[in-house]
Amino acid sequence: MIKIDKRSKYSTYVETGNLTIYIEHSPGCAEDYVHVWQKKPYEKSIFLTNFDFNNNKRITEVNNESICS
Repeated sequence: MIKIDKRSKYSTYVETGNLTIYIEHSPGCAEDYVHVWQKKPYEKSIFLTNFDFNNNKRITEVNNESICS
């Protein structure tokens, strides 16, 4: 089963099985932000990516470890 919770014009939570996916595309603020985590046995971040406007670079993490800078 897939559950979609559209929070705003720019953000959505998608739940499926043991995963929660948060997607945001707020112009000039959180463009291309995606966060995936598993719910059980505890909330564990699996994947995160977003663009750091202050440092002009993409941030990507897998299992809470940076893989790109």
